[in-house]
Amino acid sequence: MNRKEAEGLVALSGIQYRSIYETPNQYWGGKNDITGPWWLIVTQHGVIRIGWRKRVVEIDWSDTGRSVEVTKDNVTKEPMLVHAWGYPKAVEYLTALWRELRIPPASTSDNK
Repeated sequence: MNRKEAEGLVALSGIQYRSIYETPNQYWGGKNDITGPWWLIVTQHGVIRIGWRKRVVEIDWSDTGRSVEVTKDNVTKEPMLVHAWGYPKAVEYLTALWRELRIPPASTSDNK
């Protein structure tokens, strides 16, 4: 994934970001020549990391500290990570993620 592709995914999903940084490929031991570098998208809610991992785009938002279910699809997913089968699904999942990140987390304090 090159910078234009990463910026396109972010733009199509509506994510408002402060900056976007290239980072070494997290799957291929830092070798960017296999599927390209990965990208760190810095938002007001934390960093979202995206990049190709073999046949899927890995989307990781663990830096935000928010558990979000972005899809019911039968794909590899965790509370802060999902694998998207191609760019259209990556846009879909990033859009859902951004929608959820903009909602303030539920308060855990007892207001009695």
